[in-house]
Amino acid sequence: MNFPLNEASKKKLNWIAQFLLFIGFFIGLSTFLAKDMLDNQQSVPNLASYPHIEQQTDTQALLLKEWHQSPQHLVYFFAPWCTVCALSQPSLQAFAKLKPDTQIVMVALDWQDPQAVTDFKQKHQFSFPLLLGDQRLKQQWQVDAYPSYYFVDSQGKVTSKERGIVTLPGLLARSI
Repeated sequence: MNFPLNEASKKKLNWIAQFLLFIGFFIGLSTFLAKDMLDNQQSVPNLASYPHIEQQTDTQALLLKEWHQSPQHLVYFFAPWCTVCALSQPSLQAFAKLKPDTQIVMVALDWQDPQAVTDFKQKHQFSFPLLLGDQRLKQQWQVDAYPSYYFVDSQGKVTSKERGIVTLPGLLARSI
């Protein structure tokens, strides 16, 4: 069968094909970048139980919840020197407003000085619990690029993961 298409229909089909190709490329790239991360449904130890991590606090107490205390957690690994991590901060703030039931935990890795982490926090004005991670934590969570993040359910199992720049649509899609 041969269906005659007018010029507007051809343009529309071309646009749809390009869009689907772009989405397919993005999904393929995302899958490739996350291939060395923890597997989905893998259990992870609660961050609150790590003795080698110091929680930074200021005048406002930021409570780190156990896995069972929140339906979902976003564990965001960053380095204070990472430019892409800095670019991701507005998306994290917007996500926190749209999904207030999701506990966001910031974990600094590969930092030289705790003051650099504090400066990063103040500069980007995020108000999430902040942990100073170490090499042991980096290895346990298989973090080898920044930013990297995991969504974890209330049973402490990874439900989604990603590496690279964080966008609000990406966070919303991964949080489902």
